[in-house]
Amino acid sequence: MKKVNEGNFTLHIFTIHIDSIMDLAEQTHYSSTNIYEPIQNWNQKDLGLLTGERGMYKLAHYWQYALVCSGFQVFNLDCAIRFNPFTITEETRKQNLAPEPFLEQIQIQRAFTPYQILDALQNILKEKRDNTIYFLLAPCKQFLDGDVKDDEGIYLLNLMLGFIEKFPTENVPLLIIESWTYSHKNFKLFFPKLLRASQTLWELKTEKGLSRIRTRKTSITGA
Repeated sequence: MKKVNEGNFTLHIFTIHIDSIMDLAEQTHYSSTNIYEPIQNWNQKDLGLLTGERGMYKLAHYWQYALVCSGFQVFNLDCAIRFNPFTITEETRKQNLAPEPFLEQIQIQRAFTPYQILDALQNILKEKRDNTIYFLLAPCKQFLDGDVKDDEGIYLLNLMLGFIEKFPTENVPLLIIESWTYSHKNFKLFFPKLLRASQTLWELKTEKGLSRIRTRKTSITGA
């Protein structure tokens, strides 16, 4: 185990064998055993966004596991049933650890309509729980539902973005996990705005059965 200090962020990195890191939809593997490096370098003040075609949500579970190892609590606003507690359980057992203490530090709230998502984001901003990292899982999907009219959907998406942009100014750590694969026209209009709003942007890219986490933008470089 290695201890890393980044300002007020202390992360304990556990060594994980390559065959235990991840089995994505097509049995891909990471090019590095240190899947925690991106979150290790995240300063918590930036609005973070992890995107890609597949595998992002499972990777988010590993990051949550690492954050709990470091003493943080995690709160998931799960907008599309993307959180799977068994992924955390599997990882703790690989380390010969009991899963219950880890799961107790991870909370899940599910939202199934755009209005529930908006209400939940407002409540999170009001609560501002100490020592808590917030994960927003698949926030766009419900806004693209066939029951939501296009005009209403894009209006609500932009309203959600306004709430999301408040998180850094309110010093509430937020990581957004979202796919780039939606074909809905509103998503094509909205997603570039979300990319611009993010201050730290990671892309999970899969090529020839190998997955790599690429840092596309940070507030330090402004890239």
